[in-house]
Amino acid sequence: MNEPSEQRLRLLLISSAWPPPGGKIRQRAETLHAVGLSVEVFAFRGSRSLFNYIAAWMRLRPRLHPRRYDVAHAQCGTDALIEFPQRVPLVVSIGDPVESRLAQLATAFVARRADAVIVESEDVRRRVRTRSPVHVISPTLEPAARAARLVEVYRSVSLS
Repeated sequence: MNEPSEQRLRLLLISSAWPPPGGKIRQRAETLHAVGLSVEVFAFRGSRSLFNYIAAWMRLRPRLHPRRYDVAHAQCGTDALIEFPQRVPLVVSIGDPVESRLAQLATAFVARRADAVIVESEDVRRRVRTRSPVHVISPTLEPAARAARLVEVYRSVSLS
């Protein structure tokens, strides 16, 4: 029997890049599931449409609560907006600079309020303004090593 501290972590991946199943998100979900996480993907078509983000927010709100998920991981800053106001710990991935000023403002807002931030390089890390822990996880890591690093981040925010 598992000890309470060994319970399966319940993760929600939030992505506006899926559907159709994007290779990167699908692979990440499958790899995280293979290392023992319970993974659910909340996918919506962001397409830079405010209406799509509002519709996604309305679909997610009834499902988003601590009894269902231990942590949510938004794949970019604008995707994380649909998790506010926060109901579960939030991890957000921030890539290279975003092109639109509105997306930059959204990403800055989210980074300051997330429980942890994941970036792909030290260069991006230096540009992120947040009090939250910032973790550099290279996209070139093999999937199993990347999953192990992500699990460490998820556990750290779910326990706080």
